[in-house]
Amino acid sequence: MDITGCSLAELVDDPLIDLVIKRDRVDRNELKALLQRVAFERPRAKELTNDLRPRPPVTEAVACSRC
Repeated sequence: MDITGCSLAELVDDPLIDLVIKRDRVDRNELKALLQRVAFERPRAKELTNDLRPRPPVTEAVACSRC
């Protein structure tokens, strides 16, 4: 299974992941609520990280000494 192309819902419904959830005694409802929150916040997180990207330095144009 290539997990890079899977949605969060597909991952939760995968039989192998289900075994791990049961083994680790994870509450499925809490996990789904968490994943819904992550999915809701994901677009906002992308916007926030775009704001944090370094911007190229601004250089001011200086008149040529020959002008």
